[in-house]
Amino acid sequence: MLADKLEGTKELLSADMKKDFIMNRLPPYCVGDGAELSTPGGQLPRLDSTVRLQFKDHIVLTLGPDQDRSDETREKMIYIYHSLKNRRETHMMGNEETESHGLRFPLSHMDALKQIWNSTAISVKDLKLTTDEEKESLALSLWTECLIQTHLPGC
Repeated sequence: MLADKLEGTKELLSADMKKDFIMNRLPPYCVGDGAELSTPGGQLPRLDSTVRLQFKDHIVLTLGPDQDRSDETREKMIYIYHSLKNRRETHMMGNEETESHGLRFPLSHMDALKQIWNSTAISVKDLKLTTDEEKESLALSLWTECLIQTHLPGC
């Protein structure tokens, strides 16, 4: 909440606070070998699949300048960071080389990401994106990172 209140101030960007929090957070607790954190759930998402977000408390969405562009006209991008691949063994061990895990999307994907974030389950074909290819690509990207699970019709 503090990060959200500081958004837009010159002192600190809330996106930086959120990213730092996720980078240093323990992954979700799992019984067993934790395969559900590194293996996508369900089948490969298709246009007729229904998807749902998993581990929502371990994911943050932020806005920031495109880090791949070095010119002055850097566009804003959506960054999704998560703690699913953080290692319990090295948590809070002072490792300066903490790797962030996440994805990057153009601003045009914001409405579709909000749909996924705010619903218990949603059909890929109902995502607010222009083309079916964009819808499937978004679902596939999130599924590959184990952020969503898929359910095919009739399952």
